[in-house]
Amino acid sequence: MGLTKRFVYLLVVGVIIVGVGSLVFNPVFLFISYNLLCGALLALDYYISPATLPLKVEFCGPTKLSLYEEESLSFRLFNSSEYQLEFLLRDEVPDYYFQTEDELITCQLDARGEETVSYSLTATKRGSFTFSNLYIKFKGRLGLCTKSFKVELEREIKVYPSRKNIAKYRLMMINDQFQKQGRRNIRRLGRGNSFESLREYVSGDEYKKINWKATARLNKPIVNQYQPEKNQHVYIFIDTGRPMSYQLKGKRKLDLAINTAVALADIVNQKGDQVAALSFNTAVENIVLPGKGAGHRNKILDALYDIEATTDTSNYQEAFQQFKKNERHHSIIFLFTDFATEEEARNILKLLPQISKNNIVVVVLLENEKLEQAARTEANSDYQLYTKGVALELLTERQKIIKLLNRHGVFCIESPPEELDYQTINKYIEIKNKLNF
Repeated sequence: MGLTKRFVYLLVVGVIIVGVGSLVFNPVFLFISYNLLCGALLALDYYISPATLPLKVEFCGPTKLSLYEEESLSFRLFNSSEYQLEFLLRDEVPDYYFQTEDELITCQLDARGEETVSYSLTATKRGSFTFSNLYIKFKGRLGLCTKSFKVELEREIKVYPSRKNIAKYRLMMINDQFQKQGRRNIRRLGRGNSFESLREYVSGDEYKKINWKATARLNKPIVNQYQPEKNQHVYIFIDTGRPMSYQLKGKRKLDLAINTAVALADIVNQKGDQVAALSFNTAVENIVLPGKGAGHRNKILDALYDIEATTDTSNYQEAFQQFKKNERHHSIIFLFTDFATEEEARNILKLLPQISKNNIVVVVLLENEKLEQAARTEANSDYQLYTKGVALELLTERQKIIKLLNRHGVFCIESPPEELDYQTINKYIEIKNKLNF
């Protein structure tokens, strides 16, 4: 049992009454009498208030949340008593992995009343989490005491990569634009190498598209119209080893890669291609073979939502062999990884020809903004000069790595965290537009 503010105010009023009444009556008698009265009222309030929780609680919120997105968890409440009651609810949130501004919910329900209440939270880690208990406190009928109860309401909440971005990217593709730090144009997927139809020439058409036989037959310029090749296989490789275990701007590199991978997978499906996903570390962890449709996209989400980064060195050899074992098509491969040194890059380059010989490989890297900032900072001390020198040396080595990849026929994206999705999707569309298989 707890005490309410109303009971505290009642005691404060008693001090005034005893102070004034002591001019006429015995103050000790007044003090004891008033406190006995307050105690009796408190006991009466406790006695006439429900002995068991007069509240039925049902969880009605989502069981799937998006990483780094503010979401709401809701409960449906029903007051089973014949009295109006004021409730205070608190959910048992795994605080380390969720951020909440205020998980306390206050609600006043009429007799036999029903209401839905909610609170907001933001997940900072992917995976499956168990929410076990709900703590409920309600005031007595006289408003002097409170009674507390613990309700066992076990729920499994799964935190996925940012699913809310999927609809946003679809709209961007429809409008051929992308909003990120101002308005940017996303590449159009307009050119292709699959013949679709003939049409009359219009100003601006490329001369190489003119169909001379049809032009001669119809006695007017006719051009071939093409559409992008469909059913191409696009693989998304995600390294979950040491290079992806660090953070950038408070977000894990692996989380940024997975969010981008999910957005890319949906765009690939929207454009008629088949998408596959493979995550690997010391061994291949998950593999989803090429497919299409919303069901297939959800299959990729389920495969990626709970993978974790480690400090181990990833086994590229096994990942590439697993790919070759399952794939016979000429494919586009997006490899989300990173390299700390030129030596690491050279070691992986020894293995890349296994998949880059007959496929298009895009290595996706994230910029190290701390290094960039250190390299740009004006040095005013020996320590700052040393720090800037080290940063410049590391950045120079990183550029060598990228040039080394390019010389071996491997595309490379190096992007700041906030533009990773934009640049990756644009690279996919650029490849679809320009390259033939």
